Amino acid sequence: MLVGWGHLDLVCRDLERSLAFYAHVLGPLGLSEPFLVEGERGERIHYLRFPTPGSGSFGLRQALDEQGFELYAPGLHHVAFAVESHEDVDGVHARVLEAGGEVLHAPRFWPEYHPAYYATFFLDPDGFRIEVAGSRDSRL
Repeated sequence: MLVGWGHLDLVCRDLERSLAFYAHVLGPLGLSEPFLVEGERGERIHYLRFPTPGSGSFGLRQALDEQGFELYAPGLHHVAFAVESHEDVDGVHARVLEAGGEVLHAPRFWPEYHPAYYATFFLDPDGFRIEVAGSRDSRL
C-alpha cells in the first residue's frame, strides 16, 4: 500500500539561487534546512524535508548541461505543495514576489478542481511550474 510521497528531485541551473529561493518562499512554512546526500554522479543533493516526519521531501541538485524546461514536453508538468490554510497560500505568493519570482496565477479559488481549492502558481528560478494549494479536500 502506498503511504505518501517519498521525495522528488529537481535539477537546477544555479543550485545556490534555487536553495535561496525555496528557503525564502517555503522556509517560513517549516521546510527544513538541506540534508545532504551524495548522488550517483558524486554531486551533492540537498534534500529539503517537510515539517511532519515521514511526509516527504524534495531534492535540489546542480545541472550538468543547459537544457530548458518545456511545460508540455514529456516529463514533469508541475509540482504541487499542500499547505494548511489560505493564509499560507497568500504568504507564499507574497514571498515569491519578494524573491523576484514569476507568478503565473495569483491566489484564488479553483472550483473546477474542488469548491474549496485555493492555490497560487509560479515559476521557480529554473522555470519549473510550482503550485501551492490549501484545500479541505486532500484528494487533490
